[in-house]
Amino acid sequence: MMRMRRMWPWALSLAALSHAQASPPVKPDGERVAISPADPACSPVENWRCLCVGTPGTATAQLEQIGVDLNALKTDGWPCVQGDFDKDGQPDYAFPGKGYSCNGSVPVRVLFTKDGKVREVLALPREVSCLQLYGIRSKPGPHGEPKTARQGLVDWGEGNATWVYLFNGKKWRASRHLSE
Repeated sequence: MMRMRRMWPWALSLAALSHAQASPPVKPDGERVAISPADPACSPVENWRCLCVGTPGTATAQLEQIGVDLNALKTDGWPCVQGDFDKDGQPDYAFPGKGYSCNGSVPVRVLFTKDGKVREVLALPREVSCLQLYGIRSKPGPHGEPKTARQGLVDWGEGNATWVYLFNGKKWRASRHLSE
């Protein structure tokens, strides 16, 4: 009996060693989207200059296509609007391209996520100048902006027109509304 007690820890050590050798090493997950607001107090409904910081998972090529500086996104932040545009309970991120400043139009790519990974990346149907979050609304806006049960994106007042972008589950729909 005494001999068996001495062998038991040795057998467990051997079993743990063989399991450790059989398991692949844990690697950092470059596919995960790890993005957060640079300033949590910045409201994308009220401010077109909110920044996000982090890594976009497998969407790096699509963001580089429109001039997003991935190093700036990772360290200092890049303009972005976080929302739930497909209403699946997962965060989605809209990134305007290089030169975004409200003085000219730039392309936008929207990252849809699922379980922390990129599910899909889509372009908005038009370039935008001042991108903000378009909130859920139970009534149309004063200039005919649509009511909606899901969040969207809005470009207020570009060229005396406001553009609202709503995702219908398959694609972005853009609607134009007169502005003041």
